[in-house]
Amino acid sequence: MKRLIYILFLLVAVTTTVNAQFVQNNSMSKAEFYIQKAEFDSAQKYIDIAATQEEFTTLAKVWFYRSFIYKEQYKTKEKQELNSELRNECATSIHKLYKIDTASTYLSQAEPLVKYISSTYYNDAARAINNENYELANQNFNQYKQLQTLINTDKNTLNEHEIQFKFAIATAISKGQDKVDSTQRHQLAAIYKEILAIDQNNPSANYNLSLLYYNEGVDIVNNMDYDMEFENLMATQEKIADLFKEALPFMLKAYESNYRKEDTLEGLKNIYYGLNDAEKSNYYKQELESLQK
Repeated sequence: MKRLIYILFLLVAVTTTVNAQFVQNNSMSKAEFYIQKAEFDSAQKYIDIAATQEEFTTLAKVWFYRSFIYKEQYKTKEKQELNSELRNECATSIHKLYKIDTASTYLSQAEPLVKYISSTYYNDAARAINNENYELANQNFNQYKQLQTLINTDKNTLNEHEIQFKFAIATAISKGQDKVDSTQRHQLAAIYKEILAIDQNNPSANYNLSLLYYNEGVDIVNNMDYDMEFENLMATQEKIADLFKEALPFMLKAYESNYRKEDTLEGLKNIYYGLNDAEKSNYYKQELESLQK
């Protein structure tokens, strides 16, 4: 009986010691413990503590675990949100991991996570466009691009995705409208310039940017008050000429790319006519007539 009591005493003592050791354990091991139990609220609590502690903050493992925990929290709690703070924290941890993990200990394990999170940003960028929240669409796409840069060395593909995304915003802004207002015109001009910064020869961006400048000039012509004072009239005519001059190089670029040949010829004919260059206007007029025969 005494031996049985003694064994029971030892078991109680060992159990108490194990529990005591767990309570006294550091934040990193507690985070790991709760990850194993899939209790991610607790895991998040302790990994956040570890991420601020000097002994852990420079460990790649901390940022790998934090990325994983916040990914799981995002999937559970904010999957339908276009602007998820949990996902943003996951992305922040991923970038930290790739900066710290110079030995690439966790990068192969992290790559599927990066692909997943970046794809959600891409999809939500598209959803934000549909909701006409273009600022958020840009934020989400930039997150996608930054994450993809970590795992995708094909810069051309990323550039193509960015161009497609920007055209999608441009289409949404001008959708179903014959004319755009001044605010929309500035938005569209900025988008086309961003595309041309990536691909200066993009024919669609060149053509559409030229058309924006040309149409703005035409709108001024159509709404001119010819009874205005002479100085104001001259200033207005100068502004129109400046808009046509801005339109010209972009229309020439589109023409050189054989993009929408009839439309670009029509555009060049009209732009040169607006600039009082009858010779060049007639040249493109004749080319257009020859094409239409």
